[in-house]
Amino acid sequence: MKLATHPRVIERGILTSSYKEEIKFNIREMRRKSLSRIKSSIVNSHDKLQSQAGTALQVSLFAIVLVVILF
Repeated sequence: MKLATHPRVIERGILTSSYKEEIKFNIREMRRKSLSRIKSSIVNSHDKLQSQAGTALQVSLFAIVLVVILF
C-alpha cells in the first residue's frame, strides 16, 4: 500500500512554480499599468499647464498692445 503523503508538484496548488510565475507576471503588469497611468496623468497636467500659461501670455500681450495703441 502506497501512502500519498507527498503530492506531486502539479497538485500542490499555490506552491507550484508556474503559479508563482503567474503571480510575478501579474504584479509586473499591474506596476507597468500603474506607471503608465501616472505618466499619462503627468503629461496631461503638463499640457494643461502649458495651455493655461499660453493663454495668460496671449491675454497679457493683447492688453499691452491695446494700451500702446490707445496712448
